[in-house]
Amino acid sequence: MTLAISHSLFGASADPQKLQTFRVEGLKNAACGTVYPATGLEQGGMPLGGLGTGYLCVDPDGRLGKTAIFNRYPAPIVLGQPFLFLTLGERRLTLATPKNGVGDVKAVHYFGHFPVADVQFEIDAPLKVELRAYSPFIPGDAAECNTPAAVFEVSLTNLAEKAQSATLTFSPGGFPKGEAQQFALEGWSGVQVTHKPIEGLPGWVRHTYALAVQNGSAESDEKGARVSASCDLKPNERGTVRFVLAWHQPYLREGSGRVEKHKYAERFADAKAVAGRAAAKHQEWLRRVLGWQDVVYGSDLPDWLKEELVTVPYTLTKNSTWLAKTRADDWWGEEGLFLVNESFSTCAVSETMPCRFFGHWPALFFFSELELTTLKAIRHFQLRGGEPPFCFGLGFAIRDPRYHCQHTCGAGEYAQMIYRYYLRTGDEQFLKDFWESARDSIRFMQWLDRDGDGLVEDHPHNIEGESFPGNNPLDQWPWHGASSYTAGKGLATLVCGIKMAELAGDKEQAAKWREALERGRKAYDEKLWTGSYYRTYMGDAAHKPNDSCFSAQLSSVWCTRVLGLDDPLPKDRIEKALDTIARLNIPASPFGMMDAVFPDGKPCTEAKWANDIFIQCNATAAMVYLYCGRRAEGEKAAKTMLDTIFRGPHAMPWSQPCGLSSATGGTCHGHDYYDHMVVWSYPLAFAGQDIRAGCAKGGLIARMLEAASPR
Repeated sequence: MTLAISHSLFGASADPQKLQTFRVEGLKNAACGTVYPATGLEQGGMPLGGLGTGYLCVDPDGRLGKTAIFNRYPAPIVLGQPFLFLTLGERRLTLATPKNGVGDVKAVHYFGHFPVADVQFEIDAPLKVELRAYSPFIPGDAAECNTPAAVFEVSLTNLAEKAQSATLTFSPGGFPKGEAQQFALEGWSGVQVTHKPIEGLPGWVRHTYALAVQNGSAESDEKGARVSASCDLKPNERGTVRFVLAWHQPYLREGSGRVEKHKYAERFADAKAVAGRAAAKHQEWLRRVLGWQDVVYGSDLPDWLKEELVTVPYTLTKNSTWLAKTRADDWWGEEGLFLVNESFSTCAVSETMPCRFFGHWPALFFFSELELTTLKAIRHFQLRGGEPPFCFGLGFAIRDPRYHCQHTCGAGEYAQMIYRYYLRTGDEQFLKDFWESARDSIRFMQWLDRDGDGLVEDHPHNIEGESFPGNNPLDQWPWHGASSYTAGKGLATLVCGIKMAELAGDKEQAAKWREALERGRKAYDEKLWTGSYYRTYMGDAAHKPNDSCFSAQLSSVWCTRVLGLDDPLPKDRIEKALDTIARLNIPASPFGMMDAVFPDGKPCTEAKWANDIFIQCNATAAMVYLYCGRRAEGEKAAKTMLDTIFRGPHAMPWSQPCGLSSATGGTCHGHDYYDHMVVWSYPLAFAGQDIRAGCAKGGLIARMLEAASPR
């Protein structure tokens, strides 16, 4: 326990409709964000956890919510139980709002700035109760992020005119029962529980979790394990009790049926060892976390974007796994295999290409060594004909790659991600090693140009009467012939491919792609330009054109701008298209930029999601405005969507969806989607920079990494 003069953890009250700016303990710069009440989030609160550790959500009502720390993949366990208890004399209070007759908290003020959850509880006693819970999500330090632990700091301030004594108990409900063993660390007491895995594994396998408390006591009985500590407080005095929750669940079964091992199990023998690491490092963790957040909060970016930049890496915690090399014939190296799922909670598919293309930015910027393991995995599964995998498997499968789905975009996306990695790292040997893989992927993409006009046509695989698979990112909406989105991204890939061919010294290939690019540009204009924008798709012998204005028709421009390459489309066409999107798509819904709208202002209702708000479409379209110097329109497009996610009718900051309903502001599909992390390319667009410039010394990324360093 530590003592101090009275002080609040943060200076704001719950208001789910308001973006606030306020002081937060430990930050030099004012934070900006939304503070929620106990009932403010339908899908639950912020997850605690790191990279490939599993996660545990702290919900705004004072309960632990969804969790994957016990290796329930893909669907998480929902605990829904209190975990903190306060004893004042003869009174024992449950620090949660009332539910089913349990809970003594009158009101909650909940502010999450991932990986930190700051919570203020109002109780019927002269005591201020605050919680700060956090895990080590530290840019630039993948190993420390791979520590399966969470720290819970509970602060009590005596508001009475006389001294008070209080005891705090940490006792999470719903955890597996098992054999409990007490242990002691320097200044800490704990209890480790050894139990059978909750998922089917051989009888010899045992997993552990541990609870620990600083300057307190640990115990266990048939009701479970718990740790406690007491505070003696003078009037206006504040005391803080620290708890640690650690878990060590090494073995998990992936979708093929094979048992794999978490990477963190190479560093720790059991949960007690993890708890020891957390006890020794918790202050450093918090300093480093708040350090990188301070850089974001102190930047000149808009407040609504700062809120999302700090929040959205939660997606990695919910969806990532980092597996160790355990077999001699594992094709990955000692660095392990790092994977991110499309959405474990909704649509569990391992490393889908479109989600990776939009969502890999935090890994690219902050954990490039992990990004490399995934690129190597894609190359490993690439077919001899050049086609990269759409994913590594359904559910939690990592050895069951799927092909021929969204491949019209995926082949080019993979090549572009190779060049992105080169720009981020400057690693010329990497580019040399991956050149043939990128080349072959682009050649496969060109094979999908069946009429030889230089454009990749869409190839929907649905049959009459069904919409899936449409084979584009809005996979329930089949497009026919050349589309502005798919064909445009193909042109962007050729621009990227020409640059890579030049760097590789392959003049012949570069010349062939230049010729294809010029043919494609001409056909793109002839087939898709309407006079004021590019139509959604051209159609074919069996399907009429769709002349709606698609929000992400200029995604090709975003693709090349982040790479520092020339636009694949004419400047005058880009500007006119932006004018039309601003007139039709941006105002079509109060919740974000509608996917497709006809020239008369009517939404396109041709298929599911056509008149909704897809996250990647909205974000990349907004960034084209920013790159083209049209900041007011870009900010409006970006801010409206993020305002909906954080402060809309169905706020979902830690359960961000694949897309938003243009009618309700709720989800049109899913939660916890990988591709939301595309927002980490916004700083590039605001600064008009490519990846190399954005990561240069003195820039936001470099300053974050420096602030998060161990020093």
